[in-house]
Amino acid sequence: MVDRCTSTAICSKADQNTFETLGYRLDPSQVLNIDGEEISNAIVMIDEQTAGGHYDELTALKNLPFIVSNSACPGVFGDHLLTSDGTEWAYTEALAESNYPAVRVNPGGEVLSTDLAAARSYWGVHARALKAFEERARGSLNARGDKP
Repeated sequence: MVDRCTSTAICSKADQNTFETLGYRLDPSQVLNIDGEEISNAIVMIDEQTAGGHYDELTALKNLPFIVSNSACPGVFGDHLLTSDGTEWAYTEALAESNYPAVRVNPGGEVLSTDLAAARSYWGVHARALKAFEERARGSLNARGDKP
């Protein structure tokens, strides 16, 4: 069984080349956060036939913020989310075809604490990744001599 999935990444415009090296291509989609607001200075990159969702490559990146949503590979793994603020990364399973973490409930109606902890960790790192996109954009502007 081949473990191929579609991997969609949001990254800083400054990091486009790094993601292209991994096999992603620029996607013209508008970059929106979960509230439907545009994320400035970020781009969407997509790899429609990635092996393993670039998990190993992405978790090895340093000083590079990103938000990734990987589709399921039937029989191998389900939808999942991966994000990094440049120093810390978080992983969680996702609701099918969604950018929301999945939190399982056991037959007794109790939320699984491990899933809840993973979702909380994901949202914390996700928020810091959004801030890091802004900081990278300001750094790029300042490096060119522009005013932020």
